Amino acid sequence: MGRVCVVGLGRVGLPTAALAAAAGHVVVGVDRDPAARERARHPAAIGEPGLAELLARAPITVVERVEPADCYVVCVGRPADSGRSGLSTDDLDRAVAEVAGVAPPGATCLIEATVPVGTTDRLAEQFPAMQLAVAPERVLPGNAVREIRDNPRVVGGAAAVAKAAAAWLSTWCEGEISVVDARTAELAKLVENTARDVEVALANTVGAVARRHGVDASLLRRLVNQHPRVHLLEPGIGVGGPCLPVDPWLLGDPAEPLIAAARAVNDAVPSLAAARIDREPGTIGVLGLTYKAGVDDTRRAPAVEVVRALGHRDVVAHDPHVVDPIDGVVQAPLSTVLARDLVVRLVAHRAFEGWEALVAPRSRTLDLSGGWA
Repeated sequence: MGRVCVVGLGRVGLPTAALAAAAGHVVVGVDRDPAARERARHPAAIGEPGLAELLARAPITVVERVEPADCYVVCVGRPADSGRSGLSTDDLDRAVAEVAGVAPPGATCLIEATVPVGTTDRLAEQFPAMQLAVAPERVLPGNAVREIRDNPRVVGGAAAVAKAAAAWLSTWCEGEISVVDARTAELAKLVENTARDVEVALANTVGAVARRHGVDASLLRRLVNQHPRVHLLEPGIGVGGPCLPVDPWLLGDPAEPLIAAARAVNDAVPSLAAARIDREPGTIGVLGLTYKAGVDDTRRAPAVEVVRALGHRDVVAHDPHVVDPIDGVVQAPLSTVLARDLVVRLVAHRAFEGWEALVAPRSRTLDLSGGWA
């Protein structure tokens, strides 16, 4: 077992570091953000099942700057403002350059980020002394430890480099590992997320069509999914988070008609949801602000967009997973939200199960978390 340096201790990097340490590697976790380093030292507060227990059994060293190691795993996050124009690789470029400045000759550097096609080859040419490969993560927040450990992975790079990186990854990753060239690995990740975006766009379109015809969208979905080769997702309030609203634009030119159409459909849904709510009189209470159920991430969250679009109304919101303030959103205790004239569930957190029975007797309810009401 060797010395591993994980660069970036966010939602992917910290579980990756914990799993590598549990497999017997000596792990150093690096993050320039003091808040990220503090969270890494107190992982129980992060809310990822199994993470704190892993780190208690196999601690990692948390530092501010990259140190010499046998293997590096770069898990830097994407810029918060990346969007249709594409994903900037500036943060990744800086991280890889920092690794190159201290890495011993021949050290392996594995990129676990979603990147534009050609990024790994470009960096490999720029830093030829390192063995550079890419293995984009496949992670569901709230279940990161199990998914990073168990999901199949794709490792890309020059043949010998990718094979060596896969061998290292197999010391703690239990899923099947496919070894390909870097461009194939990069493109596979973009296609995965784009496929999901297109599927959600179809579901949202079907939901709108069902509403227009006075058809129950949930019933329609159950009937359609009786077909053995059809799986229609539930319509919802839009697509959010750090990946799906961005990655499709990296798959091809924005003029690609299918990608552009799916993005347009999903980007429009929060406004449609807000318009649906706005037709109701009285004060409004909103349940849920994260981009999906069971997570604490509000990046590009459709629920936040909905609340901001209702800024001219008297709106308060509650989300048990959200602690920090959000611009344009008034957060309130659950009891306050449930006492509003109209109570709307936007995100189906487990904590909201049975919520309709808890609202004030005079309040009306509207559930947009799993389809159009």
